Amino acid sequence: MSLLRSSALLACGLLMPLAGCIPSNVLAPDQRIATVAMEDRVFTPATNLQLEGFYESVEITGDAAVSLRKVYYLFQQGGAYTAAALIQDQGASSFQTLTGTWSLDASGLRLDDSDPVPLETSDEFVRMRSPGGTLVLRRGVID
Repeated sequence: MSLLRSSALLACGLLMPLAGCIPSNVLAPDQRIATVAMEDRVFTPATNLQLEGFYESVEITGDAAVSLRKVYYLFQQGGAYTAAALIQDQGASSFQTLTGTWSLDASGLRLDDSDPVPLETSDEFVRMRSPGGTLVLRRGVID
């Protein structure tokens, strides 16, 4: 083996262990935290939840998932809300928006004059269940 080749192999052997090391400061703190899979989360009834804030969908299942791609809600103090849903129908995508009132009590979340929908919580997530599907939202921040 030539001296040049053995030097190159030695250098590669010394550098290889460093190639897989990425300093923790490269990732944002929330990306360094171990996550729990949605199916492993324990959700409990959200009877005393302070719902005010911004939420975005992270999981949509059931019949709703056929055309619903993404959902955003902004629940405001005083019972007002606004929402936007990205709908895909026959290959075309569009946002549909809603504005109205909300309330939360032991029977669930009520939007406008609709029947209440059970609302559950797990850390920063809320889950709504209806006969048409399940929607899981994560509390977010508006910059």
